[in-house]
Amino acid sequence: KGEDDSNARGLPREVVEWLESSFDAQLVLCERSVSRREGWLVDLRGHDARRIEGFLRLERFVDGRLKEPNAQVLRETDVVRALREREIAVPAVLAHDVGLQATLFERVSGRDDVHQLEDRERVDKIARDFMRQLARWHSIPVETLAVEGLATPKTPDEYGLAGIDDLERGYTASTKTPDPLATLTFAWLRRNVPEPPDRPVLVQGDTGPGNFLYEGDRVSAILDWECAHIGDPVEDLGHLYSRGFFHPWGETGALIDVYVEAGGSAPPSAKLHFHRVASFAKAALGSTMAVNFWSLDGPLAMLMYFSLSGERGLAESLAAAMGVEFEDGTLPEPLSGDSAPLDRPLDAIAAHIVDSELTPVLESPYLRHRAAELRDLSRYHARRERYRPGVVAQEIQELSQILGTPITTIEEGLAGLNERIRSWDDTSVGDIARYLVRRAQRAEALASPLAGRYANPVLSPI
Repeated sequence: KGEDDSNARGLPREVVEWLESSFDAQLVLCERSVSRREGWLVDLRGHDARRIEGFLRLERFVDGRLKEPNAQVLRETDVVRALREREIAVPAVLAHDVGLQATLFERVSGRDDVHQLEDRERVDKIARDFMRQLARWHSIPVETLAVEGLATPKTPDEYGLAGIDDLERGYTASTKTPDPLATLTFAWLRRNVPEPPDRPVLVQGDTGPGNFLYEGDRVSAILDWECAHIGDPVEDLGHLYSRGFFHPWGETGALIDVYVEAGGSAPPSAKLHFHRVASFAKAALGSTMAVNFWSLDGPLAMLMYFSLSGERGLAESLAAAMGVEFEDGTLPEPLSGDSAPLDRPLDAIAAHIVDSELTPVLESPYLRHRAAELRDLSRYHARRERYRPGVVAQEIQELSQILGTPITTIEEGLAGLNERIRSWDDTSVGDIARYLVRRAQRAEALASPLAGRYANPVLSPI
């Protein structure tokens, strides 16, 4: 493929025209990035031979139409501009169009896979540098940030439940029967809202490993500010636990000590527990909602794993916050079933086609990732079907014990648990939390074919 081939397939024509006219340049590279939000690696070449290398963030409806203005990318753009002026390590904004809901950011050099480094000393240096950056932007007086739409909360609920109402509405709309873990989480959060902070700060809203780039042993850019708002600094510390769950980068408590040494306030334990639960709720139930509303071009395998494994992190965080001790849940042995209709199982056939025939000839990293998703989804389906009879029997038995009455279907039992949680009986809610941990652990074990580089996440203790 020649350099003059823009390879702009998938980008709206008006976005391509905007990019080229903004810089009086020709689009010479346009490659879809592998991420949950839509992003593109974009290179433009000017008539004077200058090269503009950027990362395009774009928001669209699932049918490909551009979104209306005032969506997340506008907030992200304004916040990044404000932080850039304060010399926080964020990318420069090269161009932005409100009507197109598109921003071209500077493409900063660096990697985002700190959790995959084998040099643990280097990982620690990078993590500590990030914590010092976190303390720096938390120290900025919020009244000096001229970002439209950043309002300072006024009540404990506005601080503690930031984003939770929207999450519950979206989650409820995405499912016919809410999972009892979601029901218990929302009920517990509303019953345990902490006091407001002494001083509000700019909260990134999804901060930690995976959302920054590094070079050498230093952070080169902090990314993904679409959830930024004014709030409690402990909220960002809570996000470190959910992000560190999938991107291991050290013991979170020790890193919070670095934050405090750099000028951040020490978080009260109860408030940290609250915000860890709230963060896992946004990560896990937000992913569940995305799966339920999934569009064909979405990263389904990754979203499913973030949903199922994240719900395990949520269940364990919630039990710990409630002071409930729990035992690990294990999968029952798979029951022998009928022989497969083919000599080779379908997941093995899919793996062969993807690994041996498709991947070697696909040039785009994005398309190779999509092919791997197809392989992993077939493996997950096969594994779930293999274990289904034993898991269903185990679930029905445990639900019958908790409810104190025989049930015949899992759906019947989950509906009964939801009713118990809504009535909130302190004598039984602990048993429900223990069951939800076991249930989430079993679901995560079934989802192991979807894990990829996020396999075996470990919850850092408070």
